[in-house]
Amino acid sequence: MKFMIIFWTLYMLFFCIPFPIFIYMTTSEITTEPRNTLTVSYVYLGFSLLIWLYVLVFLINNLLIKTFKEKNTISHIVQNGLPREAEITDYKLVKYNPGTNINLIHIVLSFRNLSNTLIRHEMMFYDTKPLEKRFDVGKTVKLLLNPDISKEPYFILSGAQTKFKVKNMILRIVFVVFMIAYVIGLYSYFYLRESFDFGWRFLTFMHPIIFSGVMFLLTLLVYKLIVGKLIKNKKEEQILFAGRSALAQIISVTQTGLTVNDQPQIMFQVSFKDFKGTEHVTTYKKIVRLLDLSSVPKQGTVEILYNENDPKKITIPGA
Repeated sequence: MKFMIIFWTLYMLFFCIPFPIFIYMTTSEITTEPRNTLTVSYVYLGFSLLIWLYVLVFLINNLLIKTFKEKNTISHIVQNGLPREAEITDYKLVKYNPGTNINLIHIVLSFRNLSNTLIRHEMMFYDTKPLEKRFDVGKTVKLLLNPDISKEPYFILSGAQTKFKVKNMILRIVFVVFMIAYVIGLYSYFYLRESFDFGWRFLTFMHPIIFSGVMFLLTLLVYKLIVGKLIKNKKEEQILFAGRSALAQIISVTQTGLTVNDQPQIMFQVSFKDFKGTEHVTTYKKIVRLLDLSSVPKQGTVEILYNENDPKKITIPGA
């Protein structure tokens, strides 16, 4: 996983930094005449500044600010978190590192959420003391739930400490500083090289000042598109950690026609009554493995969790 992150980061940087500059240097000739009008040049300049401002703000926010916010959230949970006792119902050893004697493990926890509803949750983390067998099946661990469900993480193991990985933080800071220096250097170098007292009238769409920024923007948009697909999962996790349980009547179960990696998407239409006695009819979509398709309930009742503030939003944990 770490290798793939490094590989795709370097791959992205190649097409966003040296590639546009190389293409421009090998295909364009320096001209002492302006390439466009003053108005067009300032439109290009403004466009490029907006792109680079967005790129830099995005990087600073995601690489630095969010990390500090998450640390503050964990500190808040340590001080104000709601205690729960969780039973370990499943344990799998994912990877063992003989050098450090640390195990990467996958466990399933059973505990009561913020609405006191019994839920199951899977998590993967590094066990730094595997010889103590703290996470064997049947044992219990203490959790602290985040009372503010709008922020991640939604819970932490009791006794967790908040600290930055110094190496990771240094790399992030170095990358952000590099990007800021790259943008400043890009504008400075090409202005000194090509302005010839005509200001920014050398700019064109394929100029590295613009095209390099466009490549970064496209990369970030693809990243946001991928992350956007995970937003639904986050919303479902919010319902899982704060939702109320109810027994819903299945109205219909159909395939939507959408497939992800050849796995079909199923749409459930259900009706249920919330804790106030109000009846709701809503739908829930979920990707199901082909092997599990035959076990999906088609009629009868199913246990759901719903958002107390918006009962139309539900999740079916066992579906």
